[in-house]
Amino acid sequence: MTILLEPAAMAGLILAMIRVGAFAVASPILRGFPVTGRLAFSLAVGLALAEPALAAPTMAELVAAAAINLTIGIVLGFLTGLVFYLFEVAGALVDITSGLNAGQVFEPLTGTSNTVLSRGFMFTALVLWLVMGGDRLAVEGLAATVAAIPLDGTISLAPGLADVAVRISGTMLRAAVELAMPALAALFVTEVGLGIATRFAPQANVFSLGLPGKLLAAMLSVGLVFAAFPSAIDGSLDATRDTIVTVIRGLGA
Repeated sequence: MTILLEPAAMAGLILAMIRVGAFAVASPILRGFPVTGRLAFSLAVGLALAEPALAAPTMAELVAAAAINLTIGIVLGFLTGLVFYLFEVAGALVDITSGLNAGQVFEPLTGTSNTVLSRGFMFTALVLWLVMGGDRLAVEGLAATVAAIPLDGTISLAPGLADVAVRISGTMLRAAVELAMPALAALFVTEVGLGIATRFAPQANVFSLGLPGKLLAAMLSVGLVFAAFPSAIDGSLDATRDTIVTVIRGLGA
């Protein structure tokens, strides 16, 4: 039995997998998944988005198209997932102010050490992101780029994309502080109380009471932070939709 492979179909499949694979590697959201999960995502979505491209491709044309699709995937993945860092930043703020940053946990998925609440916030947000349709939004965004910029198409990077990254970073930092505000406020009140206790009872060992007191305040107030997660995820999905449109326009589509 002879199997015939159409050059255009194979080229389209390769280019689609390059675009989706670059998105999976660059996205801060998908980095929470193991390598096998990102590979499966790239294969499945790449097969779904593949379409014939470059009817009679030469090596130079294939390399140029691969570089273009690699750029599209990296830009789209990084910018659409940048706002998702707000949950990790919010957890890090609470960890630092409560003293939990003293006990870091090794994260085998990313190969880095992270604080407890930082990773807890990130994985909780990732679960809610999946439940609220974030995975479907990612696939729809990739499909929109293929419709606007074909796999064998060309791009022209707009200088405004750097401004978009700066704006998203500022929004992310502001949202992280707002999300962590209940716990930060409780910890601030605890610090003030400890300061007053030191002023009026200098003989008391405030250092031995300070860390347990701040940990207790953090654990009691962190529930208010988790209660705000659904609305924060909903806002991040809206920001992702807007970013997809901005990226497609910024790439010259």
